[in-house]
Amino acid sequence: MVVDVSAAGAANAGYQVAVADFTGWEATHGAIAPDIIGLIRADFAKRWPNARSYWGTDEKGAGAVAKLHCPGLHPDAAPWLVEKRVKAVGLDTASIDYGQSTLFESHRILYERNIPAFENLASLDALPARGATA
Repeated sequence: MVVDVSAAGAANAGYQVAVADFTGWEATHGAIAPDIIGLIRADFAKRWPNARSYWGTDEKGAGAVAKLHCPGLHPDAAPWLVEKRVKAVGLDTASIDYGQSTLFESHRILYERNIPAFENLASLDALPARGATA
């Protein structure tokens, strides 16, 4: 599945993808089937390689961490996806957690349950909302 949050990400670079984004997807495309890969499209891949646009800053080093801005998966949505038995989660931003995260809760929730997260994906706009296969 590809959940399109590009409008929300354009309006708020720190957008956290919520359970409501997934239930909204389900309302349009049907129930999330077990063992699928859930992809989140924020259209941030289109911002690469402009660091300021992609990361929220072009600064580097420890001082830049507090200035990072990119959409990510809200920690409340991670266990919801676990319950849906997704096989993996991916998105077209720098981190599965939003840029300002210091606890990396979504990482921990998914990884503790052996659900990998793929970051920095490209061309999610070329995939259908449902049914893409390799």
